[in-house]
Amino acid sequence: MRVVILYNEIESGTADEVDVLNQKELVSKACISLGHEIIPLAIGSDLKKNMQAVVSEKPDLVFNLVESVWGMGELIYFAPAVLNSYKIPYTGVPLDALFLTTSKVLAKKIMQKEGLPTASFFSVNETALLNPGRKYIVKPVWEEASVGISEDLIFSPSETEKVDKIRGMDRFHYFIEEFIDGREFNISIIAGKNGPEVLPPAEMIFSRFFDDKPRIVGYKAKWDESSDEYKHTSRSFRTLISSPGLRQKLEDICLRSWNVFNLRGYARIDFRVDSLENIFILEINGNPCIAPDSGFIAASEEAGYSRQQIIDRILRDIN
Repeated sequence: MRVVILYNEIESGTADEVDVLNQKELVSKACISLGHEIIPLAIGSDLKKNMQAVVSEKPDLVFNLVESVWGMGELIYFAPAVLNSYKIPYTGVPLDALFLTTSKVLAKKIMQKEGLPTASFFSVNETALLNPGRKYIVKPVWEEASVGISEDLIFSPSETEKVDKIRGMDRFHYFIEEFIDGREFNISIIAGKNGPEVLPPAEMIFSRFFDDKPRIVGYKAKWDESSDEYKHTSRSFRTLISSPGLRQKLEDICLRSWNVFNLRGYARIDFRVDSLENIFILEINGNPCIAPDSGFIAASEEAGYSRQQIIDRILRDIN
């Protein structure tokens, strides 16, 4: 096939943004090894011109790696929206699902409606509704890849100075979620001819460095290789061997989420599990990172799949 590999130009040069180039490299190599012709194209400041360049290539399909438009993650759905309008087939999560899952607040409202477990949440101007005996975290509504996630944004309602600052935050870009103190799992899902397949669950392991700190995969832990948070956070695929019941529950929720949100291609769902094994969906990630060192590729390899096999499966489940 003639495949356009579409990605976003680098605006800020931050680690999370530059990583799209690693994804482009992996997809390019896999497509070539599968016998496809590739045309890498980037979306930059002139969206119309860039998308017309895609149209002029007359691709059989577009491998959509776009993670932001004009440097803004909340505009991630622009690329599939334009491809949709030109009736060009593309990989990954479709337009409607990408919009819904990118907005953490919209996604959580759907989870609640459909009976999918998720932590309670509030607008930043609803601090009066918070339970004084619980902890909470402020999160960006739209950003992915742990952007904007920091231990500084974890608070108790009794911390009046923090609460006052939170009330002043933009309610359209930030929200409050109950902080679930427990284990964290990242579970990847890949499309297949017999339906979606849940890949081996990964648990994030926090060393004793976090004994007096909140156990979260914040921006530093995910992207800053020089930070202590990064050095003391790891991934394990072995922790649920002795807990088949919990693993089955997590996998069932993944498959239900795939259907509820109309996911396609590939996705990753992040969970928290408390000390009583209550499960909470943190977020649903459509088109998660597929760089060589990503959690998705690690889960694929743990399942015994090559990178070529994974990219081939994504190419076969197009919109």
